[in-house]
Amino acid sequence: MLSLRTIAFALATGLVAAQVQYHIDPESIDISTREYWCDNELATCPSICEQFEPGTTDVNTCEPETLDFRCICGNGLAPNMTEYTVTLPFHICQEWGNQCVTACGRNNACASACREDHPCGARDPSRPNATTTSGAPTSTSTGPSLATNGNFDNAGGDDNDDRDSAATVAVGRTYGLAIVLGTLFAGFAML
Repeated sequence: MLSLRTIAFALATGLVAAQVQYHIDPESIDISTREYWCDNELATCPSICEQFEPGTTDVNTCEPETLDFRCICGNGLAPNMTEYTVTLPFHICQEWGNQCVTACGRNNACASACREDHPCGARDPSRPNATTTSGAPTSTSTGPSLATNGNFDNAGGDDNDDRDSAATVAVGRTYGLAIVLGTLFAGFAML
């Protein structure tokens, strides 16, 4: 019988293997499209920051030439923009899928894998006031923090921002896929 540690290790290994970073050459996209994407990003950042105390936005920038952006809320943390639609990471993921399909040519299996193995889209963002219960005593937090809240990336501005964002996307994608497949399996089981 498999132990809980073995199962946890297998799941963790699968999550690490599933990490994918979506990078596209900004020059491969028309400047007007990049400007539109940045307009979306600039409009979405304050809306997301309003959900977290103090409800303000400290930094909100987007460069259409390079597709670099920063969104830092008034609490000093950067929301995980991959959890939302109409953000720059969402648009980049969509375009990555488009370019992948184009590169596949007439290979339908390849084109299908581009979309199925690399889904883009919003997830249900975790709420900062959500609580969990376990058998062991835990501390309670009234606000978001880097260690306990999946809504935020590392806002320190270090060189690991892209890697951290990609890891968060991969974890969400993996859990989302597991939920979808589990739901499909349960649906067919009930037939």
